[in-house]
Amino acid sequence: MTATVQKKYNGFLFVLEGIDGSGKTCASKELVKRLQSDGYDVVYLREPTKESQWGKEIGERSPAGELTPEEELELYSKDREWHIANRIQPALEAGKVVIMDRYFFASGAYQSTVLDLHWREILQINREELSAPEPDIVFILDVPAEIGLQRATGRTGKANLQFEKLDRLVKVRQAYLEMIENDTATFELIDAKNPLDQVVDEIYDIITDTIIMNE
Repeated sequence: MTATVQKKYNGFLFVLEGIDGSGKTCASKELVKRLQSDGYDVVYLREPTKESQWGKEIGERSPAGELTPEEELELYSKDREWHIANRIQPALEAGKVVIMDRYFFASGAYQSTVLDLHWREILQINREELSAPEPDIVFILDVPAEIGLQRATGRTGKANLQFEKLDRLVKVRQAYLEMIENDTATFELIDAKNPLDQVVDEIYDIITDTIIMNE
């Protein structure tokens, strides 16, 4: 579902979302390289950050599954509030193309699986309380949970016990698919079972078309 949103910034915000192992990070970095080679002023950002104290705490405590659901939601919210003020908003106001590896849609998908909150409520909190800038397009890189988990654990040989659990990833994937049908953001569903180059080509074409049409 799409909505006409009046942009409050000169730049472009493109978000790659999906379950663990969907290829977001690899695709994001490859997109940044390709866009930069074409002369675009691109910034790569990811969440959780490795800069704020809250992002660092997520990075330190999540591998062992130490965060309670409430801590998880609170830390991500505080990290995102810092990220918006210090990185996202300044880049957009400077007219840059921002490629984001996860954003508040990830909080909706992941935290709704462990809290008595629907993903709609979590997205609403981010939009209203954090004034999170709305993306031009949210790309959902979709893979079955079994494939995502296999890829994610294959990178390091072990799972992040906070997030990389099959039953949780099944629910997270379902939440993302529900967002595409029911949320007001502009989404593009990408078959991430395809080879990385094919995934990047598809997203790259959509991004460049969007920039050209709106410049």
